Amino acid sequence: TGGAQGLGEAMCLRLAAEGCHVVIGDMNDEGAADTAEKINATGRKSFALKVDVSDEASVEALFQKAMDEFGRVDVVVANAAILIAEPIDEAVAEKWRAVMNVNLFGTFLTFKHAARIMKAQGSGSIIAINSKSGKKGSAANSAYSASKFGGIGLVQSVALELAPLGIRCNA
Repeated sequence: TGGAQGLGEAMCLRLAAEGCHVVIGDMNDEGAADTAEKINATGRKSFALKVDVSDEASVEALFQKAMDEFGRVDVVVANAAILIAEPIDEAVAEKWRAVMNVNLFGTFLTFKHAARIMKAQGSGSIIAINSKSGKKGSAANSAYSASKFGGIGLVQSVALELAPLGIRCNA
């Protein structure tokens, strides 16, 4: 997720260079399509879908399309995130909630649908892109830090749950 630009795009291109076919889910569907075109030009297969990671039907559709196209999912990178930094006394509740919905709830939904497929396969690797903000807070950054602290706890819990099934989960 979040493969349309920046770190997400770089990870998609590297995964393709390592031999992966790549499914790109991002709200920026034009950027995701550009990333997919770059990958397709290398001889690997890729496609992009507009995905809102905070919407379960959208995330489920991404995984269903991946299964329809490739028949399996071996690596999932939960990279989609937003950062809205505001002093706590000026924070807009809806913006705070949006950060939590994308960064934490979206990661949960991505993990949920990845785990369903990987459990049936008996293998896989789930990766959450986190941040130093998940280990140490910073001023005017409460929503992002809270989402990333939560993400570390989510990864640790899911890793313990899925490791006996041959599935890795890391941040």
